[in-house]
Amino acid sequence: MIRNEVTDAIAERRSIRKYTDRPVTGEELKTVLECGTLAPSGMNTQQWFVSAVVDPALRKEISALQKEAVLAMPDLPPVMKERAKDPAFDATFGAPAVLIVAAPPQGVSDACLLTENMVLAAQSLGLGTCISGSIAMAFQGEKGKTLLKKLGVPEGCGAVCGVTLGEPAEAPEAKPREKKYTII
Repeated sequence: MIRNEVTDAIAERRSIRKYTDRPVTGEELKTVLECGTLAPSGMNTQQWFVSAVVDPALRKEISALQKEAVLAMPDLPPVMKERAKDPAFDATFGAPAVLIVAAPPQGVSDACLLTENMVLAAQSLGLGTCISGSIAMAFQGEKGKTLLKKLGVPEGCGAVCGVTLGEPAEAPEAKPREKKYTII
Protein backbone atom coordinates (compact mmCIF):
# COMPACT_ATOMS: atom_id res chain seq x y z
CA MET A 1 0.00 0.00 0.00
CA ILE A 2 1.24 3.49 -0.80
CA ARG A 3 1.80 5.41 2.45
CA ASN A 4 0.93 9.07 3.02
CA GLU A 5 -0.88 11.12 5.69
CA VAL A 6 -4.33 10.00 4.53
CA THR A 7 -3.55 6.30 4.15
CA ASP A 8 -1.71 6.36 7.49
CA ALA A 9 -4.73 7.92 9.24
CA ILE A 10 -6.95 5.21 7.75
CA ALA A 11 -4.54 2.41 8.69
CA GLU A 12 -3.90 3.69 12.21
CA ARG A 13 -7.49 4.46 13.28
CA ARG A 14 -8.87 2.12 15.94
CA SER A 15 -12.20 1.85 17.71
CA ILE A 16 -11.63 3.39 21.13
CA ARG A 17 -13.73 2.28 24.08
CA LYS A 18 -11.85 4.04 26.90
CA TYR A 19 -11.39 7.80 27.12
CA THR A 20 -9.68 10.28 29.41
CA ASP A 21 -11.73 12.92 31.20
CA ARG A 22 -10.32 15.73 29.04
CA PRO A 23 -13.17 17.48 27.24
CA VAL A 24 -13.04 17.81 23.48
CA THR A 25 -12.27 21.47 22.75
CA GLY A 26 -14.67 23.59 20.77
CA GLU A 27 -12.08 23.94 18.01
CA GLU A 28 -11.54 20.16 17.84
CA LEU A 29 -15.28 19.51 17.76
CA LYS A 30 -15.90 22.12 15.07
CA THR A 31 -13.03 20.70 12.97
CA VAL A 32 -14.44 17.17 13.18
CA LEU A 33 -17.96 18.36 12.30
CA GLU A 34 -16.76 20.58 9.44
CA CYS A 35 -14.69 17.73 7.97
CA GLY A 36 -17.79 15.56 8.13
CA THR A 37 -19.76 18.04 6.06
CA LEU A 38 -17.05 17.95 3.38
CA ALA A 39 -18.09 14.38 2.55
CA PRO A 40 -19.57 13.69 -0.87
CA SER A 41 -23.31 13.21 -1.13
CA GLY A 42 -25.63 12.16 -3.93
CA MET A 43 -26.31 15.18 -6.13
CA ASN A 44 -24.85 17.31 -3.30
CA THR A 45 -28.09 16.93 -1.32
CA GLN A 46 -26.22 16.71 2.02
CA GLN A 47 -29.10 14.84 3.63
CA TRP A 48 -27.53 14.43 7.05
CA PHE A 49 -27.57 16.02 10.45
CA VAL A 50 -25.17 15.66 13.37
CA SER A 51 -25.95 16.50 16.98
CA ALA A 52 -22.80 16.79 19.10
CA VAL A 53 -23.76 15.78 22.63
CA VAL A 54 -21.34 17.03 25.28
CA ASP A 55 -23.85 17.33 28.14
CA PRO A 56 -23.13 14.46 30.60
CA ALA A 57 -26.80 14.03 31.53
CA LEU A 58 -27.82 13.63 27.88
CA ARG A 59 -24.98 11.15 27.25
CA LYS A 60 -26.20 9.16 30.27
CA GLU A 61 -29.76 9.24 28.91
CA ILE A 62 -28.56 7.98 25.51
CA SER A 63 -26.73 5.10 27.21
CA ALA A 64 -29.78 4.16 29.29
CA LEU A 65 -32.08 4.19 26.23
CA GLN A 66 -29.57 2.10 24.26
CA LYS A 67 -29.52 -0.51 27.03
CA GLU A 68 -33.34 -0.59 27.15
CA ALA A 69 -33.50 -1.05 23.38
CA VAL A 70 -30.92 -3.85 23.35
CA LEU A 71 -32.76 -5.74 26.09
CA ALA A 72 -36.07 -5.38 24.22
CA MET A 73 -34.76 -6.76 20.91
CA PRO A 74 -35.03 -10.55 20.66
CA ASP A 75 -32.48 -11.38 17.96
CA LEU A 76 -29.33 -9.65 19.16
CA PRO A 77 -26.15 -11.54 20.10
CA PRO A 78 -26.07 -12.70 23.74
CA VAL A 79 -22.91 -10.67 24.42
CA MET A 80 -24.84 -7.47 23.67
CA LYS A 81 -27.64 -8.49 26.02
CA GLU A 82 -25.18 -9.33 28.81
CA ARG A 83 -23.45 -5.96 28.48
CA ALA A 84 -26.80 -4.16 28.55
CA LYS A 85 -27.72 -5.95 31.79
CA ASP A 86 -24.55 -4.72 33.48
CA PRO A 87 -25.40 -1.56 35.50
CA ALA A 88 -21.80 -0.33 35.09
CA PHE A 89 -21.84 -0.57 31.28
CA ASP A 90 -21.90 2.79 29.50
CA ALA A 91 -22.89 2.55 25.83
CA THR A 92 -20.97 5.78 25.20
CA PHE A 93 -17.79 4.35 26.81
CA GLY A 94 -17.39 7.46 28.98
CA ALA A 95 -16.52 9.60 25.97
CA PRO A 96 -16.73 13.34 26.62
CA ALA A 97 -18.62 13.82 23.34
CA VAL A 98 -21.04 11.66 21.37
CA LEU A 99 -21.98 12.55 17.81
CA ILE A 100 -25.45 11.41 16.81
CA VAL A 101 -25.53 11.04 13.02
CA ALA A 102 -29.00 11.23 11.52
CA ALA A 103 -30.50 11.18 8.04
CA PRO A 104 -33.74 10.47 6.20
CA PRO A 105 -33.95 6.95 4.71
CA GLN A 106 -32.66 8.13 1.31
CA GLY A 107 -29.65 9.83 2.93
CA VAL A 108 -28.23 6.95 4.98
CA SER A 109 -25.37 6.15 2.59
CA ASP A 110 -24.36 9.82 2.50
CA ALA A 111 -24.47 9.93 6.33
CA CYS A 112 -22.07 6.98 6.36
CA LEU A 113 -19.62 8.98 4.23
CA LEU A 114 -19.95 11.94 6.62
CA THR A 115 -19.26 9.59 9.54
CA GLU A 116 -16.08 8.22 7.99
CA ASN A 117 -14.83 11.76 7.30
CA MET A 118 -15.44 12.69 10.95
CA VAL A 119 -13.59 9.69 12.40
CA LEU A 120 -10.61 10.23 10.08
CA ALA A 121 -10.52 13.93 11.00
CA ALA A 122 -10.60 12.97 14.68
CA GLN A 123 -7.75 10.51 14.10
CA SER A 124 -5.68 13.25 12.47
CA LEU A 125 -6.22 15.42 15.59
CA GLY A 126 -5.12 12.67 17.97
CA LEU A 127 -8.67 11.98 19.12
CA GLY A 128 -10.24 8.56 19.39
CA THR A 129 -13.60 7.43 18.09
CA CYS A 130 -15.88 4.43 18.03
CA ILE A 131 -18.67 4.19 15.47
CA SER A 132 -21.63 2.55 17.18
CA GLY A 133 -24.68 1.24 15.41
CA SER A 134 -26.11 0.21 18.76
CA ILE A 135 -26.25 3.83 19.96
CA ALA A 136 -28.73 4.42 17.13
CA MET A 137 -31.01 1.84 18.79
CA ALA A 138 -31.54 4.32 21.62
CA PHE A 139 -33.66 6.47 19.31
CA GLN A 140 -36.12 3.85 18.04
CA GLY A 141 -38.84 4.01 20.70
CA GLU A 142 -41.04 6.94 21.70
CA LYS A 143 -38.58 8.11 24.37
CA GLY A 144 -35.81 7.97 21.78
CA LYS A 145 -37.80 9.91 19.23
CA THR A 146 -38.49 12.57 21.86
CA LEU A 147 -34.77 12.73 22.61
CA LEU A 148 -33.96 13.12 18.89
CA LYS A 149 -36.22 16.20 18.83
CA LYS A 150 -34.51 17.52 21.96
CA LEU A 151 -31.16 17.11 20.17
CA GLY A 152 -32.43 19.25 17.27
CA VAL A 153 -32.61 16.45 14.71
CA PRO A 154 -34.91 17.51 11.86
CA GLU A 155 -38.26 15.81 11.31
CA GLY A 156 -37.99 12.87 8.92
CA CYS A 157 -34.45 11.98 10.01
CA GLY A 158 -33.62 8.89 12.02
CA ALA A 159 -30.45 8.03 13.89
CA VAL A 160 -27.95 6.22 11.65
CA CYS A 161 -25.19 5.72 14.23
CA GLY A 162 -23.43 7.27 17.15
CA VAL A 163 -19.75 8.19 17.25
CA THR A 164 -18.00 8.42 20.60
CA LEU A 165 -15.26 11.05 20.57
CA GLY A 166 -12.49 12.01 22.95
CA GLU A 167 -8.89 11.65 23.99
CA PRO A 168 -8.02 7.93 23.97
CA ALA A 169 -7.15 6.22 27.25
CA GLU A 170 -6.17 3.05 25.38
CA ALA A 171 -4.20 2.10 22.30
CA PRO A 172 -5.62 -1.18 20.98
CA GLU A 173 -3.66 -3.23 18.48
CA ALA A 174 -4.94 -3.55 14.93
CA LYS A 175 -7.17 -6.54 14.32
CA PRO A 176 -6.48 -8.72 11.28
CA ARG A 177 -8.23 -7.65 8.08
CA GLU A 178 -9.30 -9.98 5.31
CA LYS A 179 -8.65 -8.95 1.72
CA LYS A 180 -12.26 -9.03 0.54
CA TYR A 181 -11.85 -7.53 -2.88
CA THR A 182 -10.87 -8.51 -6.38
CA ILE A 183 -9.22 -6.74 -9.25
CA ILE A 184 -10.47 -7.95 -12.62
